[in-house]
Amino acid sequence: SQQHGMGIPSISIMLHELIKLLHHAKCRDVTIIRIGTSGGLGIEAGSVVITDRVVDSSFKPRFEQVVLDDVVVRSTELDQALAEELLACSKEIPDIPMLVGHTMCTYDFYEGQGRLDGALCSFSREKKLEYLRRAYDAGVRNIEMESTAFAALCGLCGLRGES
Repeated sequence: SQQHGMGIPSISIMLHELIKLLHHAKCRDVTIIRIGTSGGLGIEAGSVVITDRVVDSSFKPRFEQVVLDDVVVRSTELDQALAEELLACSKEIPDIPMLVGHTMCTYDFYEGQGRLDGALCSFSREKKLEYLRRAYDAGVRNIEMESTAFAALCGLCGLRGES
């Protein structure tokens, strides 16, 4: 069990350190499951979303990162069998609503997630609702700020991961 702070930079640091530790400990067949808070989209409050696909703010399964002066685009594909295993396990906990859906990762808690209550707001309530409708129609069921980096690093390092 390991804790990380908020956002892509902090989960990235934690994962790099954890993956190096796993390598030096000669661990094999590792599965990493990330559990964290998120904002639900069109689902019952308190629901647990088991991620089948991680998408960015444009609803694409990718993680863009600047490495030196190059923009590197990495896949955020997850192990679908692991999501199905977790969904099967969820049947043993009937008191908590669980579902499979896409998780959208943003770089910002306020404007990036369509919130109107930040220090800045460059869009209208109508524009926010239209964007969130498009996200929902694209399969997004929750929004958070770490999953693209998590999925990309797990995939690149050959680890089964679920966020």
